[in-house]
This record gives sequence, C-alpha cells and structure tokens, in this order.
Amino acid sequence: MRLKVKGIHHISGIVEHPQENIDFYTSVLGLKAVKKAVNFDNPETYHFYYSNDSADLGTIITFFPWADKAKKGLVGDGQVGVTSYMIPVGTIGYWEERLKSFKIIFEREYRFNQTFLAFEDKHGIKNELVESPLGSENEWEFNNITKDKAIKGFFGAVFYSKKTHETKDFLINILGLELVKEDELYYRFEMKNNVGKYIDLYKESQGEGRLSTGTNHHIAFSVGYDEIDDWKKFLELNGFKVSDVKNRNFFKSLYFREPGGIIIELATDKPGFKKAELDPKMEKLYLPEWFENRRTEIEEKLIPVFVEPTEELKDYPYQNKEEYELYIYHQTLLKRINELSRISKTRKLTDEEITEREELRNKYVINIRSGMTDLITTVKFEDKDGEVKDFFTMKEGDLQWKSYKEFTMLLQ
Repeated sequence: MRLKVKGIHHISGIVEHPQENIDFYTSVLGLKAVKKAVNFDNPETYHFYYSNDSADLGTIITFFPWADKAKKGLVGDGQVGVTSYMIPVGTIGYWEERLKSFKIIFEREYRFNQTFLAFEDKHGIKNELVESPLGSENEWEFNNITKDKAIKGFFGAVFYSKKTHETKDFLINILGLELVKEDELYYRFEMKNNVGKYIDLYKESQGEGRLSTGTNHHIAFSVGYDEIDDWKKFLELNGFKVSDVKNRNFFKSLYFREPGGIIIELATDKPGFKKAELDPKMEKLYLPEWFENRRTEIEEKLIPVFVEPTEELKDYPYQNKEEYELYIYHQTLLKRINELSRISKTRKLTDEEITEREELRNKYVINIRSGMTDLITTVKFEDKDGEVKDFFTMKEGDLQWKSYKEFTMLLQ
C-alpha cells in the first residue's frame, strides 16, 4: 500500500519577543495555549504550542521566540509563506472588526473563489483567515471570542518554492497529495483530513527567503504511528537526506528538505496531547526527561511569560531575564508612586508616606539612569571615515559628538 500523508500536523514559526507572541495568538486570535516548552535541541529557547480546545491534529501552531538573538528574517522562496486558518461560515465580518480593534492591517484576497483575510502578526508571520464548513467547532473561548466564531484549525498553507515544478512533483509523487485545482498563480493540493487539508503552491518566485524571525521554519504533515520508519526508508530510497527519527514526546518525527527548499517534518498522529495535561495559562515549563536535571538552570535564564486577556498589543521593553526583572522593579516603583500621588489629592500625606515617596522617587530615577546606560552601550555609530564606534569610544570632533554629550548628560 502506498504511503500518503494525512494532513497538516503542525506549523512552526520563528518570532521575536515571547510575550508579544503569546498576546497575539491568545488574545487576538483566541487560540488556546497548549504548552510552554523549550526547544528540544536548544533549551535556552522557548517553544510555544497553541491549538483548539483539545489540541487536535491540524490545529496546532508552534513558535520559537528568538528575542534579541537573531536579525529579521525574510519571507521568500523555500518557505511556508502563509498559514491559513479556518473560521466558521459567516464570521469574516466579525474578524475584520476584531483585527481593526487591535489596529492590525489586513486585506481581502481571493483564491479559487474563496475570500481570505490576510494579515501579519506582530513579528511578520503571514496569516490568513478563510470561512469554511470543514472542521469541528472549537469549544475554547477566550478574550470575548465565543466558540461560534473561534478559529477551528488549519485550512492549509501557501508554499513558496525555489523550484515550483519539482515541488509540485514532490507533493504528488512523494507525499501523495492530489492536485485538485489550478489557476494562473496557484496549484491547489488536497489531503484526506478535513482539517489542515490544503496546500496552495504559488507559481511565481517571491525572491530568496531567509529563515529567521518573522518566518515559518517548517511544516509538519501527519503520518501513522507505525509508518514513520517506512517513511524514512522510502524517502532515502528516493534520494532525500533524512534526519534520524526523533522522539518529541507528543509524537515521533523526522525532517528533510523538499526540492524547492522547504523544510518538511513528518510527525506521527500518536500519542498526541492529553487534554487534561494542557496548560492554557502557561504556568509550568514542560521539559523532556533529558533536560529535567537542568530545570533550575533553564528556568533561571528564560523570560517569565503569562497568558492574560488584553485589548491592545503592547511592546515589551525587555529582551532577557535581567531586563525583565529591571522592568518589573520599575513598574512596582511607579505603581506605588502613583498610588501615593492619588492619596495626596484626597488627604495630607503622613511624614512616613512623604519619606517613602522621596525614597521611591530617588530609586525610580536611579532605575531610569541604569536603563539608559544599558541602552547607550548597545548603540553603534559610524563616523565620517566609516569606522563603527559605540558611545564610549567617541571623541570630540566625531560627527556624533553632540549626540554623545546629550545622551551622557542624561546619566548625570
């Protein structure tokens, strides 16, 4: 019997700030947080999982937040260019208004007589919503998104290939997808499952892509639990360089690149996620057993994150654990200073409160100066001779000397 993939298992992207990623996919899109884990190959990096209420196959989107570790990526050939989500029929107007409320720019796009609501997340990942009768109602409700309007899972994905015809042949002859539609710009391929059912292959070049923040790293297709070893043999017989079968705890998988450069993962449909073990508040860090002995060390390095409803998307001014702690300290001082200010408008402050306010203000100023110092040490300038310098190697006569003096005055 010929091997065929069943549908999309999950899609994994690379993003920037972890908290900004959580806010977007939970508060804006209303997805359920499934796991707060780490990259199984690099425990200093988070790996977030989101899904429908039960973490069913075809609903799981995952992200690796790299924060300040990498420069911006470039969406282009050799990548999953767009992630397509299914929404209930009759809800596209609701989703337009929701995106507007979060000041997210979107456009209506049209493909194969369907309307897609196209937009990017905060870090540049391209997404789209499309009405579809396929899939089951998502029981998860969050931040005012009710189950009759909630995202049901993947509709599919759009591929940008370096070699379109080779990718087309790969999808048909290797993965077993069926070519069901074609127009001037796209091929549409279909799989068995009703969730994560479609791959649309764009025919024209998007230019060379660069994997980093703001791009999708790979797409995983679902295969039978007992088929993974057969897939490895089959792929290798057909000339693909395939990774070893890896234990991802929730499934087993292998990785390779298709001829057009897109990273493909084949992931087993079992064991999957147990609903009782999902973590919608991301309260516990999930670690594979081989990292458990390093739990304290790993947790001490990761930025604390939270899942809370929000009505606006925020920029978080910290990129690591140390900056996070400084930020929280700053917010704590400011909160108490403002509280004392409100009290002073209703009654006279006690001597103890006046003393406390002055001490808090002094600490607040010191904290601001410390943050400014950290900022300045990261800023680089290029002088008139093309030499790159930081603030502390500036000399009088450099083009940026005036700016240097103005910044350093803030520290005094």
